[in-house]
Amino acid sequence: MNKTLSIISANILKHSHFEEYFKIIELIKSNENINPDICIESCKALVEGISKTILFDLDNTKTKDNIDKDDLPKLFKDAMRVLSDNCEDIEGDFASRFSAIMQVIGEIRNKRGDISHGRMAPKFIFSSSKLSSTIVNMTDTMMEYILEHYFSIEISKSTLVYESDKLKEYNEWLDNSLIFPIKKAKYSKLLFENDYNEYETRYKDEFIGIIELDSELRDGIFQIIEALRGQFANEVKTEDIQTIIEFEKISDVVIPYQENLVNTFDEEAFWTVEKSELLENFANQNDFHLEALKNLINDYLAFEVEPLRDDIRRIMINLPPLIDRKNALILMLATVVDFAEALKK
Repeated sequence: MNKTLSIISANILKHSHFEEYFKIIELIKSNENINPDICIESCKALVEGISKTILFDLDNTKTKDNIDKDDLPKLFKDAMRVLSDNCEDIEGDFASRFSAIMQVIGEIRNKRGDISHGRMAPKFIFSSSKLSSTIVNMTDTMMEYILEHYFSIEISKSTLVYESDKLKEYNEWLDNSLIFPIKKAKYSKLLFENDYNEYETRYKDEFIGIIELDSELRDGIFQIIEALRGQFANEVKTEDIQTIIEFEKISDVVIPYQENLVNTFDEEAFWTVEKSELLENFANQNDFHLEALKNLINDYLAFEVEPLRDDIRRIMINLPPLIDRKNALILMLATVVDFAEALKK
């Protein structure tokens, strides 16, 4: 196991946790000739351990709780898949074929291993030192090849922790971003566990941008208020300022001040049979939730406040791809407003 030992030693400063594999390598070397089955079992443990480490570092859906659920061949194949995704130089298909050999090694270990399962004495089947030497050489060569590519990657394990207070507001924002068909499940939790990259991308590209925009808008509102305070000191009260700031909690646009906030909209009288049919057809054509769309239009007609992009997102059954989402939501927002205006006329 000199090749594996050398490449780990050469990268130990940057990957100090790999020092834990030194004791397994020592077991392999010391038992290669005198205890072949212990040697083979240790080779299996080394490949399994390194596969788990690669998966944990490169696949954000893998956690300490779920990393042990798969058997060795699948662990190894999944590790080669994520390694190929992060390193163009590795021959992923070639490396993943080694999983078939890992399956055979696992079967030998299950039948003849002396440690993990415990054996009835006397033991009847033993592996030869020739077999253990062959498995050692194959394992050593493959681990050197894999680790050479793994150590070339800049590992950036995400620091996003779903249960953290930092992400509480983000998770609530995700859960409210659409009408999720599974009532007892949280969309944010399922997204975190099954598509971490999308979860992290939306956090960085959408949610953080909204927070920053909110901050800029509040700063702008404060400046306007300060100017008003200087010009009309007797007309602007502190409690009025605070009310305005609390009211203007928005993501895309500042809600304009409404001189008349009295709701005179008669929902029952407005929704005639003809308009209800038009609404249903419009919802079906655009893949909207019917009741959510109706409530949005009611609010728009009652208060004459144009909906936000987040409001449109909530009524959509299927969201557009992230790369096109912003433009699609803007277009859909205009379509909904035009439809509401047409109904009003």
